[in-house]
Order: sequence, then structure tokens, then C-alpha cells
Amino acid sequence: MATYQQREQETKRAVKELQQTINQARADLAGDEQFTSPPSPALPLKTLDQKIRKQQIENDNIEKDQKLKETTLRILFYFLTAETAVIFCLAFFQGFSAWGFHLEEWSFRLVIAGTLSQIAAMLIIAVKNLFPGK
Repeated sequence: MATYQQREQETKRAVKELQQTINQARADLAGDEQFTSPPSPALPLKTLDQKIRKQQIENDNIEKDQKLKETTLRILFYFLTAETAVIFCLAFFQGFSAWGFHLEEWSFRLVIAGTLSQIAAMLIIAVKNLFPGK
């Protein structure tokens, strides 16, 4: 997927090519002796404006999509960081029996393994859904 800057450069290049094509067509028509009336600038300019507007809308959509993906990943990252910190604290309290904290060994292993599996699964799902086809 192209970045916003790449799409903007493509748009500028396309506009420049369209302007050159219009200028060339006008020059060809002006040199044609059988042509009796001057070319109507409204049709090519209207088409050009439509193409420019369409490209601008497309660029805006790409930029909004990128911002949404960035925000979603940032929120997920904060959530997973907090969850990892909680698991670290749980392991610390279990290891040093701080404040009388104690879990059965099988319970502790189940909580740790389940949480780590859930973190990995969330990251995989997020990456697959935010970046399809990559």
C-alpha cells in the first residue's frame, strides 16, 4: 500500500501529465486550419478537476486509514504492556511470597501460560486484520 506522500506525488505527476495533454491537444487544434471555433476549455478542465478531486479524496482516505491503524496499534500496545506488567507483578509476588501471596503451582502456571498465549494471539489477530494481504 502506498504512503500518503507517494500518493500525493503520483497525483501531482498525473495532473502535470493531464495538463501537458490538454496543452498539446489545444496546440494541435489551433494548428488545424479546418477547425473553425476555438476549443472549449470547460470540458478538459472539468475532467481534470474531477480527476484531481478523486485523487485528493483517495489520498485523504489513505491518510485517515493510516492514522486509524496507528491509533489502534498504540492502544493495543498500551493494553498489552499493562497486561505484561501485571503478569510480571504476579510472578514477583509468587516468587517472593510478598504480602502472603501464594497460588498453587498448577494455578500459577495456568495463569502465566494462558496470559502469554492470549497476548500472542491478540498480536497475531491485530496484525492480520490491520494489514491484510501482507
